[in-house]
Amino acid sequence: MIRIHDNVFDQKWIAELSSQLLKEGWSADNVANRNTFPYKESGTHRLLGKTFFLRQNQDSIIYDHQNMNLCYNLINAFDHIRKLVDLNMQLMEITGNLQFKDMDGTFHRDGPENQKAYILMLCNDQLPKNIGGAFIHKPTNKKISFQSGRLIEIAANDLHRADAFDKPYFARMSIKWVGQI
Repeated sequence: MIRIHDNVFDQKWIAELSSQLLKEGWSADNVANRNTFPYKESGTHRLLGKTFFLRQNQDSIIYDHQNMNLCYNLINAFDHIRKLVDLNMQLMEITGNLQFKDMDGTFHRDGPENQKAYILMLCNDQLPKNIGGAFIHKPTNKKISFQSGRLIEIAANDLHRADAFDKPYFARMSIKWVGQI
């Protein structure tokens, strides 16, 4: 299952969010295909990532305390998404990825089958044509072209990945919301 939603957010909000995200402290702690226990610190490779919100269980929620305004902004955006798709979901996580040329992702899942993932494509630059940055959805073999502000809805257990841009120095960002149905 995959759905593409364009024009969900105002372009001004997308530009402000992109600019704000570029100022965040990104770190290479986003481990792809994690395979160690218990901290899951090793896998196939690392990407630049950031966790804004993580519900570990009903009693434990981790927030990005360094920038609570951004965190609340992203939580409000999830509330807007919930209304758009007309589902009552509990927010489980909000994370971000930052990719540059040659930092292609690998196929992965974002959660179990009782969850949905919403991935927002972002870029703060005017992009040249044919720059890459596609989103690849394995179950349907769809390759979705990059468009800043595009929201992609998938089942959290669908295999997918994102390509970096083909040209250097352009930041391809994405925000992922995961909700439990």
